[in-house]
Amino acid sequence: MTEGDAHDWFIWHDAYPFEHLETNVPRFMSEFGFQSFPSYEAIKYATQNDSISVFDENFKTHQKHHRGFELIELYMKRDFPIPTKDEDYVYISQVLQAHGMTKGFEAQRRAKPYNMGTLYWQLNDCWPVISWSSLDNFGNWKALHYKAKKAFNNVLVSSKLDGDYLKTYIINDDLQSHKGNLAIKIIDFDGQVIWQDEKEITVTKNSSEEYFNLNVKAEKIDYKNAVVIATFDEHSSYFYLAKPKDLALQKTEIHQKISRNLEGFTIELSSATLQKEVFLYTNHQGFFTDNFFDLLPNETKVIQFKTNAQSLDDLQIKTLNDFVKGEKNRGKGKLSGVLSNLFNKLKGTT
Repeated sequence: MTEGDAHDWFIWHDAYPFEHLETNVPRFMSEFGFQSFPSYEAIKYATQNDSISVFDENFKTHQKHHRGFELIELYMKRDFPIPTKDEDYVYISQVLQAHGMTKGFEAQRRAKPYNMGTLYWQLNDCWPVISWSSLDNFGNWKALHYKAKKAFNNVLVSSKLDGDYLKTYIINDDLQSHKGNLAIKIIDFDGQVIWQDEKEITVTKNSSEEYFNLNVKAEKIDYKNAVVIATFDEHSSYFYLAKPKDLALQKTEIHQKISRNLEGFTIELSSATLQKEVFLYTNHQGFFTDNFFDLLPNETKVIQFKTNAQSLDDLQIKTLNDFVKGEKNRGKGKLSGVLSNLFNKLKGTT
């Protein structure tokens, strides 16, 4: 922890909570990771089935860690709602992986210059497997890869909750300083402004510094119905004060507008309320320029889908909003329906 590099497998192997990564930062993190399921395409390929079944006989051998399913379930209980449908479970597993790993990325970058580098396990896969990768064997981006791309921007705005205090850092890996406007805004999930402030700052080159500190408890903010939007020039971040499973998300319609372009399709999305972890998917081959993102209330998000397909008539959307609101007693008692069935299958008792 004090010299050289570190492999941190207290996350995963020893089931330490993700928050461990925020308080145990080495000089150089050369290996840490967490599993998730691969894309729907990879699962269908492995099972030779058009439907998603994570306990298919042809798929159960695609988990090579003896506690893999158990650990995914354990971590999911801590921070997320646990869905009962296989397709939804795959989605939440990817969101879970990205959520935990991003905590590590940002904590390690905030600790600069004590920490001066991060490598995660792992980049890709050689077959359709449940693994620690951010790219599956087809090259499809999991949620982790989209989040890692953002977490390693040269200029990163990063917030954390330290007791009752919201602290916002700016990490600048550029070899030049940047002068600009830092704006902090806290809104509820309907878009109403709860609190806001801004100031002119100069961000030192090759640095990580705290530029903002707010006692959020003193402001009497409802942690379950608030998002912190921190913006420095064109760089922004969204930070939540409660765990994903505790957020008071609403299930409302997402408006879509799809149009053709030279590379495929332009997709415009908007919603009256905040939509968290928006996941776009289709059976057509292609690449979404962004995915697993948060859609702010009353704002329009534009994504490109690069493809040779002539239509996009089967575009589907999942969000965390579909699973959080109204759930009771989640994460208690027995394993979820998906994993219970899976374990029974593996034991040959079903």
